[in-house]
Amino acid sequence: MSRLSPIPDTRTTLKGYPSTLLLYKIESSKYYWVRFFYNGKYLTKTTKTQSLKDAKIFAIEFYKSTLISAITSQTSSPLKAFSSIGNQFFESTERNTTKTVFRADFNRYKQHILPEFKQQDIDTITNAQITAFVEKLHKTKIKPATIKHHIIVLRKIMRFAIANDLMKNLPVFPRITGKLRTSEKRDYLTNEEYDKVIACAEKLANQGVVERGIPITIEMKYLIQLMVNSFIRPSDIRVLRHKHIKKLEDGKTSWLELSHPATKTTSNAVQAMPVSVHIYERLMEYRKSVKLKTTIEDFVYFPEYKNRNTAIQVFARLFKRIIKETEIQTNSDKRITLYSLRHTAIMMRLIMGNVNTLALARNARTSQAMIDKFYASHLTTPQVREQLHAFIEKEVKKPTPTKKTPRKTTSKTEKLT
Repeated sequence: MSRLSPIPDTRTTLKGYPSTLLLYKIESSKYYWVRFFYNGKYLTKTTKTQSLKDAKIFAIEFYKSTLISAITSQTSSPLKAFSSIGNQFFESTERNTTKTVFRADFNRYKQHILPEFKQQDIDTITNAQITAFVEKLHKTKIKPATIKHHIIVLRKIMRFAIANDLMKNLPVFPRITGKLRTSEKRDYLTNEEYDKVIACAEKLANQGVVERGIPITIEMKYLIQLMVNSFIRPSDIRVLRHKHIKKLEDGKTSWLELSHPATKTTSNAVQAMPVSVHIYERLMEYRKSVKLKTTIEDFVYFPEYKNRNTAIQVFARLFKRIIKETEIQTNSDKRITLYSLRHTAIMMRLIMGNVNTLALARNARTSQAMIDKFYASHLTTPQVREQLHAFIEKEVKKPTPTKKTPRKTTSKTEKLT
């Protein structure tokens, strides 16, 4: 027997895989080897492990990569090339899709999906190949919820191909495993924690603290305050300009109305809390104090950053430093991000406000279902007790008793006369 021949007692097949996929050991090596008979020839490779369990995992990956390599090496038809069909799909759906959804889907397509399948015939894409693609996305630490969206886009493209007779059936799509963060409760700041964050932001600004070369100024305090009092998302800060802000009054109260472009869902005008007027005025006073000229076309926050993706990264980093100084995350086990300010705004209205969820959802540019799923899930019965008991505390007006007058009676003789 050759030193490269399989040792009979070590020959192992894998359940659920072809019998031609074989694990074994040889005399000249201490490691397990894998062999796969495919397309009329034997393909062999060392697993570089002495563990049979690890060798099986390696063998499965070797099997998948062999099939994928064989498929992608096929000559593609220009009509069936994945890139061609993908581009046609987006061209045909752009008009009938909202800008935010189209942009998100197209970015996923260009960044990850297209580089994976390129010029391959779309009808040759297999379950094994899609599974490998999902595993690759997992390794890049993309969240399971985002991976799921990638697969949705891929499925849309394939259904478009079926509708145009470019493929017959959809391959079986793998199930996306892992905890989807979109199903988790979202952390928010309590009143005490919010006050602590505001005080810390002001303190760090007065001390002239610098975070990675960027000074923390009082502008961060006003940014935090406006977000909590207007329900807006961090992405809204990226597009919010002075021309989108209007001060309104009804004779008793004044407030700000924000009409910035939609960054995720609808473009409903946002009615900010009355205190937002004071916050905005203080921001403008700060601008004048540091001799910064402001026009209606300027961005409200961090206007010096023309690249708004950079701007959002900067104030997210500064906010992270502020939160770290407060030690809220250490003491409460919460995960506080810039997005938590929007959650705080909505939770404050749910706990302390007297507003129905439909009105709140409209103003926060979301839906009642999202309010219930992500925000109201935090509510406890003690938090809403006062709202539940509110009707008891109202003074009930008792009806004023009416004085009864005696009924006048007449005698028979009076009736006759």
